[in-house]
Amino acid sequence: MKAKRVWSAVLCAGLALSMCVNAGAAAQNDELRAAASYVSEQGVMVGDQNGDMALDQTLSRTELAVILTRITVNPEHLEAERELYTRKCEFPDVPEWARLYVGYLSFNGLMVGYDDGSFGAADLVTPAVACTVILRHLGYPESSGWDYSTACDKLISLGLAPSELAEKSVVTRGDMAILLYRAMRSPEGGSIGVGDAAAGEAGENIPQDGTGSSASGRQGITYNTDGSINIPSDGSRYVPQAGDVIRCDDGSNYTITDVSRYDKNMFASGPVGDLPEPTCDWSLLEQPELPEAEARHYTGDKGDYLRICNIYETRRMLYTLYNAIGDNPVTWKDGAPVRSPKGNQLVHIQLTIPEGESYQMFWPWRASEITNIFNSVPPGTYCMQAWDVFKDGIFQHTEYQIYTI
Repeated sequence: MKAKRVWSAVLCAGLALSMCVNAGAAAQNDELRAAASYVSEQGVMVGDQNGDMALDQTLSRTELAVILTRITVNPEHLEAERELYTRKCEFPDVPEWARLYVGYLSFNGLMVGYDDGSFGAADLVTPAVACTVILRHLGYPESSGWDYSTACDKLISLGLAPSELAEKSVVTRGDMAILLYRAMRSPEGGSIGVGDAAAGEAGENIPQDGTGSSASGRQGITYNTDGSINIPSDGSRYVPQAGDVIRCDDGSNYTITDVSRYDKNMFASGPVGDLPEPTCDWSLLEQPELPEAEARHYTGDKGDYLRICNIYETRRMLYTLYNAIGDNPVTWKDGAPVRSPKGNQLVHIQLTIPEGESYQMFWPWRASEITNIFNSVPPGTYCMQAWDVFKDGIFQHTEYQIYTI
């Protein structure tokens, strides 16, 4: 009798375990079906003439390059710059039909080759490769605390990859569909899906990354029916990408072709990083209105120019000034801003430059430029604004302007 009870308990435990395993497998299958349907609808991954997406088959690096290009760049721009991107593919092992896609990704630093000069076109995609390119597309640079060896752990920690992915040696098309499904629909997925945006309605919002530092740099962007971008007006960070088509204030479109200099000025000590944190109570200081989103397009004797009002970097100037006010005993005392005998604050701030006024200008970003100007004569009115400057489609620099009264 005792033996029967033991076996009964074992059978019950086994049945319960089987039910859990089956439930987990069912959930995985449900997500795989949803992912396959989603990426197919988006035109990112397609099946054969019979609709078979071959989800259990492996994926080559060349096939991955095609998929990533589809989710990254406006197809009209890709076709218009076919000659440029095909020429930028310098890997001898990439087949002719794929050189356009690999060239685009290589040119923009989204996929790289091997030390021997090859791309590894026929190599199978590993979880590390898949997670690395997804993180790059989401705007997470390696400097943010991950590298090739920890890419899977990083993506799993963000909830954008199944935990079992790290245990695999190669990635299947089904695995990639799930990664794309999670990434494109996540709050961090603002930088993914650009290639599909042309099909959206005017002003359609793309998912945002939801972080103050805007890790992806695509937060707040909206798209027009022709795929052109409306610059964010809410102060979030816009990080330009090659292939972006900017809708300008005059109604024209301006195509960005090269951003290799972005955040990489030779005179800068490094990337500008996150916005400053408060060292005093900013809420006690003036709260000026953010400038309007502007994209000024003009053509001169020396080239075709675009100037984008960089509201995010204008905020950097404002917050740096706030901290300078709090650090100076002339303008801050006993935990509060010093006021005039009439009760007015000593420092006034505007986030635009008055038209026709001569302003000081500098680049790359140096906080000392703001603090030194302020500390020379603390009380006064400070007008500040930052602009991204492009010439012939190529990013030149972010220009920081300041005018004092």
